[in-house]
Amino acid sequence: MNRDFSPDRVVFLHIPKTAGSTLYRILETHYRWESIYTVWQDGTLDEFKALSTEQKMAIRLLRGHFGFGIRTLLPGPSEYFTILRDPTERVISYYHFVRRSPRHYCYERVTKDNMSLETFVTSRIDTLLDNGQTRLLANRESGHEIPFGSCTTAMLDEAKHNLREQMKVVGLTERFDETLFLLQQAFGWRKLYYSRQNVSAGRSSQKALPPSTLAAIQATNMLDTELYQFAEILFEEQLAQFGNDLPQQLADFRRANQRRQRLTHLLWELRKYPVRTYLRRLIGWERP
Repeated sequence: MNRDFSPDRVVFLHIPKTAGSTLYRILETHYRWESIYTVWQDGTLDEFKALSTEQKMAIRLLRGHFGFGIRTLLPGPSEYFTILRDPTERVISYYHFVRRSPRHYCYERVTKDNMSLETFVTSRIDTLLDNGQTRLLANRESGHEIPFGSCTTAMLDEAKHNLREQMKVVGLTERFDETLFLLQQAFGWRKLYYSRQNVSAGRSSQKALPPSTLAAIQATNMLDTELYQFAEILFEEQLAQFGNDLPQQLADFRRANQRRQRLTHLLWELRKYPVRTYLRRLIGWERP
């Protein structure tokens, strides 16, 4: 059975901390593993650039942390999509992700200095803290080419153009289920059930943050704020295709997804114990 539903190569421009890891699990049910190529933040973009034309042509799903400028490196037709997130929420989530990820390039300094969220933002340790979504959606390969504090309104204009004219789907983290519906409509993907992946546990809420911390985040993400508002408009335009049936479709999907999550949890529990032991634990009865 051919699991590659989309007629052309699909490129998922994964902005860090926008629910991309959850989406990865869904994508992996629709593509053969050997046809997927992932670009991380650890130099694998250079490895991708070094691939031959034949190797790049064999990729059916390209995903990862790269800028929209990667399109100049791709032979043949490709269809793009991305997911954006409220800029303040994204930065908060990114901070907590770094603190619990020893392989991240900022981990050692952040944990060694016990950086607060505010210090993390103002330290200029990572360019993706400075309008990171605009950086990746403008015409740059990695988003890191522009020094911290040097993003321009021209880059914002590029990012807006690419969202409207080049993206098959523009999704939103805050409306993930609706985003899945848009992806299904665009690419024919049917297996949409999921459990959240890579969620930042114990993270701060915006309401609990000092005003100075919020101000620091907002000051370095002014372009991203405007870009996100633009993405919200595009998102609503895309959803219009579903008409008045969308609320009921969403409710049905969420109920089915919850049932699927409970079943998945049960199956994982059953793997831990012999069935007889698990059933005894489940009903609260153990033989003395």
